[in-house]
Amino acid sequence: MESQRIAKLAVGSIVTLGAIFLMGLFGSSPRVQAQNAPDDYEASLIDEGFEIAPVHLNLAGKDRNLVGLGSYLVNAVGDCNGCHSSGVAPLFVYPYTTGKNPYFHQPEKIDPAAYLAGGTSFGTVGTPTGPNGYAGPNIISRNYNGAGNLIR
Repeated sequence: MESQRIAKLAVGSIVTLGAIFLMGLFGSSPRVQAQNAPDDYEASLIDEGFEIAPVHLNLAGKDRNLVGLGSYLVNAVGDCNGCHSSGVAPLFVYPYTTGKNPYFHQPEKIDPAAYLAGGTSFGTVGTPTGPNGYAGPNIISRNYNGAGNLIR
């Protein structure tokens, strides 16, 4: 009696699994499409780059799309301003305008005068070696002006 019950259960399981397999094999799922085409996606990044730029972006003689995408990469993806304007010695450049520091729960506003100003010291690179204990060069982020040109 017990063996008959087990046999019925096994046959039922096999039939059920077979039906599920056939439904998956011959059934069709609806086709889906991405919400944004690649051109729309890139256009949205370009627009966001212009919206988040903390300084006026000069477009004279430049490709508008490249400037907007560059701003997106610099300000949203790369956080270039994080290293190129900071309150670290030797210059102590503070990147926020007065009363606009997000770390004090204030609305964030980058100070255009400090934007990409550089001067952050990362200290020496390496470990003291050799007869004089030289630890390597002192790395300091470079300075850029608002137009993205290196200031020497």
